[in-house]
Amino acid sequence: MEAAIEYYYSMDPGQMAQFAAKSQQQPSLSRGAVEQLYNRYRDQHAQDILAEGVGRLCEDLQVDPGDIVMLVLSWHFRAATMCEYSRDEFVSGMLRLRCDSIPKLQQRLPELRRDLQDPQKFKDVYNYAYGFTLEKGIKCLPQEVAIEMWRLLLSAHSWPLLESWCHFLEEKHNKAISKDTWVQLLDFVRAVKPDLSNFEESGSAWPYLLDDFVDWMRDGRLMDTS
Repeated sequence: MEAAIEYYYSMDPGQMAQFAAKSQQQPSLSRGAVEQLYNRYRDQHAQDILAEGVGRLCEDLQVDPGDIVMLVLSWHFRAATMCEYSRDEFVSGMLRLRCDSIPKLQQRLPELRRDLQDPQKFKDVYNYAYGFTLEKGIKCLPQEVAIEMWRLLLSAHSWPLLESWCHFLEEKHNKAISKDTWVQLLDFVRAVKPDLSNFEESGSAWPYLLDDFVDWMRDGRLMDTS
C-alpha cells in the first residue's frame, strides 16, 4: 500500500490526471451485491449453485441453458463442473467480469459471444469444455455427450464435416472419447481441408480414430459434403 501511494504522488500532473480519468471510467463494484445474487441462485440444501439455480440464472439472463454463451460464461467463471457453480467460482467470476447485477451481466453477453471469434480464446473454451462436461470420477467423455458438445462448439466454428464426423462415430466407434482425441480434433479441423486433400501433408500424427474417419470419408462419402 505504501509503495502504491508513493508511486501515485511521484507521478507528474499529466499522469495523475490520466490515472484519475481511468479510475473514473471503471464502474464501481459491490461484492455484497454479487453475494446476494449467489444467495438467490444457491441451492437451499447445499453451498453451491446447482442445476436448478443455473436454470434460474438463465431465465434472468433471458438465455437458453443450451446457448453456447453459457459455456463461455462458465469458462470465465472457471467452473469445474457443468450445471454447478461454487461460491468462489460465481463470486470471483462475476467480479472478474466486473458485473454485480444481472443487467450488467446481460450487457457483457455479446462480448462473451465474440470470444468465440478469437482463435486462441475459442481453443481455450474448446479444451475447457472437455473437463467441464465430464461427470465426477469419469476419465473419458461418453460419445453421445462428446457429439452433443461438438455440435455446440463446431457449429459455431462452421466445420463442413461436422455431421459426417458425428455419423462416423455413431456408425463405427461407439466408445468413450479420450482427451487426446478431443484436443486433436480441433487441430484437424483447422489444419485439414474439407476435401481432405492435404491430410497426409498436414504434418501431424493424428489419432487412429481420425485416420479411420478419413478412410471412411474417402470411401465414397466425400461427395455428400459438397
